[in-house]
Amino acid sequence: MISSHFFSVLLVASVTEIYITEDTAPGTIIYKAAAKDPEDAVLEYSISPESSSFTIDRTGEISTATALDFERDARSFSLVIKVVDPGGLSATGNLKIFLINVNNKDPSLACSLFSIENGVLSVTSTNSTLHHKVNITLDEEIPVGKMIAMCQAADEDDLGALAFGLDTVDDYFAVDKVKGTVVTTTRLDVDKTGFSSALSFSIKACDGDQRCATISVTAYIHGINDNSPFCDQYLIRYTGKEEIAKETTIAKLTCHDLDKPPDIIHYALGSGPVGSGQLFEQVPNAENFIQVTKELDYEDPEVIAAGHIYEMMISVFDDLHPSHTVTVTILVEIAPDNDFSPKFQASHYIFSVPETSGAFYKVGQVTAIDEDHPPNCLTYKIIDGDIQAVRKFWIHPFSGVIELTSQPDYESVRQYNLTVQAVDCDRAHPQTATAIVTVDIEDENDEAPVCIPNLYKAVISDNVVPGTNVNGLKLNCHDRDSHDFEMRFEMASGNENLHFKLDPSQGTNTPKLIVKNPFKFDFGTELQQQYHLVVHVIDDNLKHGKAIKPMTGTAVIDIYVRRTSTPPPTSSEQRKGLTIVYTAINTYKNSDWYVPFIFTLMAVFFIGLVSWMCFLLWRYGNSKVCSQKMAKADSKLKPKRIKYTVGDINQREKKVVPETRNKKLEVLTETTVYETVFDGEAIDPVSGNVYEYNSRTGARKWKRLVGHQEESFGNIYSLSEARPLKESTSLKIPMQQQFL
Repeated sequence: MISSHFFSVLLVASVTEIYITEDTAPGTIIYKAAAKDPEDAVLEYSISPESSSFTIDRTGEISTATALDFERDARSFSLVIKVVDPGGLSATGNLKIFLINVNNKDPSLACSLFSIENGVLSVTSTNSTLHHKVNITLDEEIPVGKMIAMCQAADEDDLGALAFGLDTVDDYFAVDKVKGTVVTTTRLDVDKTGFSSALSFSIKACDGDQRCATISVTAYIHGINDNSPFCDQYLIRYTGKEEIAKETTIAKLTCHDLDKPPDIIHYALGSGPVGSGQLFEQVPNAENFIQVTKELDYEDPEVIAAGHIYEMMISVFDDLHPSHTVTVTILVEIAPDNDFSPKFQASHYIFSVPETSGAFYKVGQVTAIDEDHPPNCLTYKIIDGDIQAVRKFWIHPFSGVIELTSQPDYESVRQYNLTVQAVDCDRAHPQTATAIVTVDIEDENDEAPVCIPNLYKAVISDNVVPGTNVNGLKLNCHDRDSHDFEMRFEMASGNENLHFKLDPSQGTNTPKLIVKNPFKFDFGTELQQQYHLVVHVIDDNLKHGKAIKPMTGTAVIDIYVRRTSTPPPTSSEQRKGLTIVYTAINTYKNSDWYVPFIFTLMAVFFIGLVSWMCFLLWRYGNSKVCSQKMAKADSKLKPKRIKYTVGDINQREKKVVPETRNKKLEVLTETTVYETVFDGEAIDPVSGNVYEYNSRTGARKWKRLVGHQEESFGNIYSLSEARPLKESTSLKIPMQQQFL
C-alpha cells in the first residue's frame, strides 16, 4: 500500500515545467514520473485530460501522441499525473509542458506582375503555393527603374525578417530586398545585337535559415517602332547627256529599318516636279523607283528655262510618326556632250616685265575659247615653267590675267617660259588646251656697287711722301648690273685737310688710296692722327648718256697716322677756336660678364696667396724662437760639448778659438752634436723598426747597427779626447737628424 505520507508530499509539490520543440516526433518520451510505494506494490499511472496530445505508460513515461504545431495548436499543456496503488490509494502531481517554436515552415510569397504591351498595363497575380511559371510582356525602351512586380511575403514561424532576392542570369532587373518591388535596371533594346527577347528570372523570399519561397517569371520583350528608317543615299545625282529618254529610271531609293521585326517602309512624293502630270513620277508597284515621264532634250526651251537641272524630294517613313521620316533629295542634270576642246587665241605669248616691278604687277593676259555649252566656261592655271621655291607668277583662274607675286631679278633669271593650261567645265571628262607664255625680264639699274671687303685699315707714318700708295691699299668693287669701268669714287667724309685721294677716281673698279698732301704735326697745325674715310661708289660713269637711277655703294677706310718726331711743347695759352673734347665711352657689354669675374677671381687668389705666405713667415719665426730657447736650455744642462770639423780625412784635431763676429773666418762646415742620453726603446707601429727615446725631453732616434752608422757617416770624423771612435759613433748624428 502507498503510505499517506507519500501522497501528502505529492499534493504539496510545486508544478513541474518542461520545454519541448514543436517538431518533436510522435512517440518521443519527454518525461518520466517517479513514485514509490512503501509496500512495493505495483502502481498504476494516468494523466488528465486524456484528450491531450500526450500518453503515459505503466512505468510513468510520458510520450507525445500526435504531431505538435506551435503556430496552429496550443503552445502549452497542463497535465495532472495520478498514481494509484492496488488498494485504491492515490497521489497526484502537476506537469506543465511548453512548446518551443522552431523554423520548420517555408515562407509564403505573393506577387503582382505587370505586363506593358504597346503602352497598355495589365496585372497578373500569383503566389508561391501555386508552383507555376508566370509569363509577362514588356515593351522595349521602357524607362529604366520602371516597376514590373510588387511582392509580399509571410512566414508562419515568425522567427525573423524576410529578405527578397532575384535569381537571374543577366542584369536587366533588380529587386528591393526589403520592399519586394522588381524594377528594370538597364535599357531593354530588342534591336541590340545579341539581345534575347525572352528574359527569365525568379523572385524569392527567404528567412534567416535560407528557407525560401520562389516564383519563376519569364518576361517577353516586345519590339516597338523606335528607330527611324535610313537610306543608303540621301542625295542622288543623275546626269544625262544631251537627251534623256522617256521612262528612264533616274533614281532608286534603298532604305532600311532596324526595328525587329522590320516595319514597312513607305515612300511619299515631296517637293519638285515629281508626281502625276509632272516630269518625273514613281514607278507603279515600286515606290522607291523614280522615272521620267517624257523625253528631255538639252536644247528644249523648257529644259533651258529650268537651267538643265531639276531637284525633287522624296519622304521616307515607317509609320505616321513625324520623327520617323527622312528626306531624300534627287538632282537630275542634263549636260551637253563635251565635243570641243578649248582653244587659245595664240599658241605663244610674249610679255616684258621691268626688273623693278613688284608684287601684283600685271604681266599680261591669255585668252581661250570653248564652243561647248556653257560657252567659254574655262579655268586657267600655270602647270610648268615657274619652278622656283617661291613662285614668281600667279594667274587668275577665270580671267587669265598673269601677275607677279614678288620682284624679279634680272641677274638671277632673265627669262621665264611658262606653260598655261585652260580646262573646261566638264567634270566627268574635262578637255584641256595649253599655251606657252614667255616673260622677258628687262634689265634696270637696281643693284648698288659692293666692295669686298667694305672695311679697310692701315697705319702710316707722318713723314710719308705725297703720291705714295698707302700700304699698297686699293679698293675692289663690283656691280652686278654695271660694268667695272662705269663706277666712280668720291670721298664722302673723313678726309680732313684733303690728305688722301683715290686714283683713278673713275673708269675702274680698283682705285688706289694715295697720300695727296703731307702731314704737318711739327708745326702744330694738325693734331688729328685717326682718319675715318667714307668712300661712295657710284655707278653713273657711263660713256654715252647719263644714268637715270644711279645706285651708290659704300666702303670705309680707317687710317692711323703714326708720328715719327716728338711733338713740340704745348703752349699754356689757350687757342682761340680750338676745343679738344675727350669722350669716354663705356664699352662694357652684358655678354662680357666673364671679364670682371676673372679679374675678381684673380684678386681673391692673390690675396689668399699673400695671406698664406704671411702665415708661413709667422710660423717660421715662431719655430726659430722655440729652437733657440731649446738650445739654450740644453747647453745649461750639459755645458761640455765636442766640436767636429768636416774636411780632409788627414786633417788633425784643432782647437776652436772663439773669435769676434766681425772677423772674417775661413769657410768651414761645423756640426755640433749634443750628447743626448736615450734611456728607453720602443717599436714603431707603422714601420716595425726599433727606436730609442729620451724619457725627459722626448727626443727619438732609430736604433741602428754600428756598421751601418759608419757607412752612413763616413765623412764625419770625431776629435774626441777621452772616448774611442766606436764608443762615440752614436754622437756623429747631427741634431737635426737625431730627433724625430
